[in-house]
Amino acid sequence: MPGQPVRIAIIGAGFTGTVLAVHLLRTVQAPIKILLFDRRGTFGRGLAYSAHNPRHLLNTRVSNMSVFEDDPHHFIRWLWANDSIYGETPGVPPSGHAFVSRATYGAYVEDVFLSAVRAAEDRRIKIVQAVDDVVDLQPAGDSVTLTLADRQTVDVDFAILCFGNFPPNPPFPIDATLYDSGRCIIDPWNENAIGRIGQHDSVVIVGTGLTMVDVAIDLDARGHAGPIHALSRHGLLPLRHELTRSYPLFLDKESLPLSIATLMKRVRREIRRAAAFEYDWRCAMDALRPIIQDIWITMPEAERRRFLRHLRPYWDIHRHRMAPSIADQIENWRRSSRLTIEAGRILGATFDDGQVHVAYRPRNCADRVTAAADWMINCAGPEYDYRRVDHPLVQSLFASDIARADSLALGLDLSPRSALIDADGKASRRLFALGPPTRGLLWESTAVPDIRKQCARFARQLGEDIARIAVEFPPD
Repeated sequence: MPGQPVRIAIIGAGFTGTVLAVHLLRTVQAPIKILLFDRRGTFGRGLAYSAHNPRHLLNTRVSNMSVFEDDPHHFIRWLWANDSIYGETPGVPPSGHAFVSRATYGAYVEDVFLSAVRAAEDRRIKIVQAVDDVVDLQPAGDSVTLTLADRQTVDVDFAILCFGNFPPNPPFPIDATLYDSGRCIIDPWNENAIGRIGQHDSVVIVGTGLTMVDVAIDLDARGHAGPIHALSRHGLLPLRHELTRSYPLFLDKESLPLSIATLMKRVRREIRRAAAFEYDWRCAMDALRPIIQDIWITMPEAERRRFLRHLRPYWDIHRHRMAPSIADQIENWRRSSRLTIEAGRILGATFDDGQVHVAYRPRNCADRVTAAADWMINCAGPEYDYRRVDHPLVQSLFASDIARADSLALGLDLSPRSALIDADGKASRRLFALGPPTRGLLWESTAVPDIRKQCARFARQLGEDIARIAVEFPPD
């Protein structure tokens, strides 16, 4: 309406939603009202950075964790300024090669958000932090009607979905007896369930990635001393971070490889070349980060499918690494046989004689083997296929044909401007998504450097749209 602020709903106030709010507060000059929804009320922290365990460290160096791409040392300066509160500074050199706790990073994001809110107070900008769950939304002409968990409705001009990672669905059949036993933990982030595991109980973990590492660290912090058996299709562990040097970009952005085979050939050749000059392989890998999204967008869909089918596990362990101290801990547990890692195809899980039984076929072996334990924890990774996500808003989007899954089942189908594409293939002018839902569009869309870039770009884009609205409908 003329003279009224543009109403923007951000659904999800984890890292993505909060950083988007920060960039909107800094970028948009026209009068706006931001409604920031989060059902847990952990604004700025979300699930990832709400961890209370100080041994849960970031998986990325602090040098890459600034909220602002144009101010890469912002987080380092914040750590130095807040040393008396968090005590992280002695381990944070000017290079930023350090790994602080996730709780500390959550405090940083929260502080950045509150500072942005205070800085916007003298402008015609209002932000409302709503501890509520949006369960449905429906476009209605030039607005969007949100339905909350208590069935109240709210009308906005734009809605941006900033979902985090959804809990994993088991990638194998689980017998009803196991569900009924209470010894099967489907959601690895369910702290209450993890807390029921006894000190000397044996545990079988499905998955050997970073989620498995987090769960193992959490169990140890709780005093767990029993054996842990981790299983996955390839049995691959994330590699460790090491101090790296800057390395030049070795691919031409104007003529990027159009096949996975060509890309891997170029990367391997460059890693060998880098090694000849005493550069670690990580240096060459990290040089690709700024253009990973460009490579993904350029690749034909058939090549993206080939990557997901054959190379994804190997990409993940090289790209998403462990902090050095965490890698040392994992290695110590493996040496002592407290933690065993095995590759195999998991066939199913049951509960019998008071124990969990996970059947699998070891890699390069035709025999069927069973791992028995007191507990099973599903760490198979977040659910990418949104058609399988058990959340009322996601289900509503599909039921109403407002959204559809992308062709690779990695997230939501989106336009290049991050607009939702409906069942008929039409891009919305009012509904958008950022962060993890954009995996199919951009692939790399879950790490801080990727999300902050998305949020800054989208804030500028939306600011331009709002400016046009202000011209078309000037105040009375």
